Amino acid sequence: MENKTIFIKAQELKKKLKKEIFGQNEAIEEVVDALIHINFSPTKQNFKALFTFLGPHNSGKVYLAKLLAKYSDEFDNIKIFDMAEFTDPNDQKKLIGENGSLTNFVKKYPNSIIVFKDIDKADNVIQLAILNYIKAPYEESGVDFSNILIIFTSTLGSNYIKREDFLSFYKKDKLKAEAKIIEYIAKEKKVIYDLVENAIDPELLSTIVQNYIILFKPLKIDSIYKIAQKVLNETIKIFKEKSKISIEIKNSKDFIKLIVFSFSPYINARRIHKKLPDFIIDLIYTNITKHNITPKKTVFEVDKEALSFIDKIKDEEEFVKDIIKRNESVELKFDSKIKDNILDISIKKATKKRLPLYISPYEKPALLYSNISFDDVAGQKSVKKSLKEIIEVLKHPNLIKKFSIDMPKGMLLYGPKGVGKTLLGLAFAKEANLPYIYLTGSDLFDENLIRVAYEKAKEFAPAIIFLDEIDTKGLIEGVYTTMPPETLINELDSLNQEGKNFVFTIATAINKEDINKNIIAPGRIDIFVEVPELDMEARKFFIKKILEKPNDGKIDINRVARYMSGMSGYEMQRVGKEAALYVIRKNLKVITEDILIEQINNIKYGYKLEKKRIRNIEKDLHKTAYHEAGHAVLSYILLPDIKIEQVTITPRAETLGFVSYTDQEFITNISKEELFNDVCVALAGRIAKLKKFPKEGEDTGASQDLEQATWEVYNAIANFGMDEEIGYVNIDTLNQNVSKSLFKEKLEERISYWIQEATKKTKNLVDKYWNKIEKVANELIKKEIIDGNELKKIMEGS
Repeated sequence: MENKTIFIKAQELKKKLKKEIFGQNEAIEEVVDALIHINFSPTKQNFKALFTFLGPHNSGKVYLAKLLAKYSDEFDNIKIFDMAEFTDPNDQKKLIGENGSLTNFVKKYPNSIIVFKDIDKADNVIQLAILNYIKAPYEESGVDFSNILIIFTSTLGSNYIKREDFLSFYKKDKLKAEAKIIEYIAKEKKVIYDLVENAIDPELLSTIVQNYIILFKPLKIDSIYKIAQKVLNETIKIFKEKSKISIEIKNSKDFIKLIVFSFSPYINARRIHKKLPDFIIDLIYTNITKHNITPKKTVFEVDKEALSFIDKIKDEEEFVKDIIKRNESVELKFDSKIKDNILDISIKKATKKRLPLYISPYEKPALLYSNISFDDVAGQKSVKKSLKEIIEVLKHPNLIKKFSIDMPKGMLLYGPKGVGKTLLGLAFAKEANLPYIYLTGSDLFDENLIRVAYEKAKEFAPAIIFLDEIDTKGLIEGVYTTMPPETLINELDSLNQEGKNFVFTIATAINKEDINKNIIAPGRIDIFVEVPELDMEARKFFIKKILEKPNDGKIDINRVARYMSGMSGYEMQRVGKEAALYVIRKNLKVITEDILIEQINNIKYGYKLEKKRIRNIEKDLHKTAYHEAGHAVLSYILLPDIKIEQVTITPRAETLGFVSYTDQEFITNISKEELFNDVCVALAGRIAKLKKFPKEGEDTGASQDLEQATWEVYNAIANFGMDEEIGYVNIDTLNQNVSKSLFKEKLEERISYWIQEATKKTKNLVDKYWNKIEKVANELIKKEIIDGNELKKIMEGS
């Protein structure tokens, strides 16, 4: 540019750029003004200028670079390098050096623009190599960069740039806002071949800060309309030239709006550029084929019903944000007719439609919207009640203000595996009518991902961050541990929960104790909801789902529910699937109760073993029958409050027989008598078997029973202070903190005494109830399995 005309040319350049790029006037002004300053600046460096274009995808960063090369008389060409292709340090040879593509291009076009698109995607070794190459003097590199405009582009910091509060701050204090973005980018990480490194090398970032940073805002809907109109005009022009069919659009503004809405939830400039021409041409072609005529003209219009859809929208910007947030799309219904060789295509109707899932094609983490309600979650009535109360709090922030407390930041759902914690969290999101971002497994160990998730949630607030299985463990620097807490704590502490634009965190865990105490400290995730084992109501929920499959109509829901005790929701779902597969494999017609119970036992205790694989099968079954009958009868006598579900001698992968109990009752404190009786029940199997088979009854089949009996006796004496001679002493505490020799001999003596006393009592009871044991054993030999009700009939003599 010559000094006399430089300002006029700058204004002309701005006008040209603004005609081509919509919604980025500030960026255009800053770039052109910077070029003027550079021309007058006394500061000299090895390149003409270095710009860094920061902003979301599809905001015009690369397009502006292309137009600068096209319209500015300072530059005669442009080269764009996609840095996502340079993730190997050895790739620098492709760029720089004697035959590098960058080297060759600059030598050929010394007055040009070089764009390093998505510079953060390149390996840091390559980032530094580029930096050193463009900064090196000509004498050293042999390449003259003095008239080269370098442009780095990146989407880093986009979550900040998208926020209205940040853009407002940027207008007031540009330097501080840029500092905030740079501070954020400095913390960004990336993974290349399992190596975690800074997204941008600190030395390169320092150079970026010293030069020009240009922010590109997310495009407003008005800018998208303008882009669509421009693309549509170009499409009409080309179509007319090639087909000789003219196109007229009535209600042009409304037509454009509806077409743009139909691209939701993926409304962006790039997609409009690529897909809109195809959309229009397909409409024309489909209707020409439908009417079997080539018209001289095509007319597009919008009918009244479709226009009423637009009229109901109060704020189009908010409408688009809302349908993206809620994972919805706008579906258009078209109609067409031919009259006087004119094809009329009209938009008859526009309706909103919920999509099954929204995952951004560019960004992780994804913003989701749950379609699971509390009605879809089995049982957990009291938990649902608590969650509904918490939702009411979130929906009425004024109540929080009234009592001068802070809006809660998070909630922990904790309880055993498979009781519905994840489903309850998803149902909470739906019932609260809030979008959520879901992180689990390895996501929880990615500190950058957690940071990005919270930034995105703030952008779409009110929103939920769902941290599922927060107690998951992984290897960090050789240590097997839960997620690093620092980033999560920082994000929780930085939340501004005033008003309706809050971010609420839901976390799930099996054990509350396994979570870092600082995460669940007051003012962070400090609402705790325990999710207990699935109750009878929940089990019946799953059985009713199973009964929707073909069955014989004779299934006793209560009986099957008793057999399902202790199973997780996942396991109960498996029961129905396994039963259905069994029926199909065996070429049967319907599911029966016996088939269901067999699948339950397969899942809980392992599949049946083939009897031919068991040595002395008949003898072993008889011995097992008396063993399990001894357990069952003495359990019925000594532990009447613990209900027996079934007694079986069916050999399975995990056992040759067992007595199983329902998990109906919630056991709290256990008395000394109950604990002693439990030991007797454990010993009853071997003692009953020895009474029937004196020579062969003492075998390895009682090893688990003896282990259980010994462990219970040890705890009674060493931990619970139940021994008369040792007294109220916790020996384990002394062993751990004082000396392992304390009470050693006495403890051994008392354990032996308790086992002897339990053995005596068990032998007496086995003799007393031998006829019952024999009846139960004989039933087991005949049927292999009897349930709790059949046992009760035998014990009561009916």
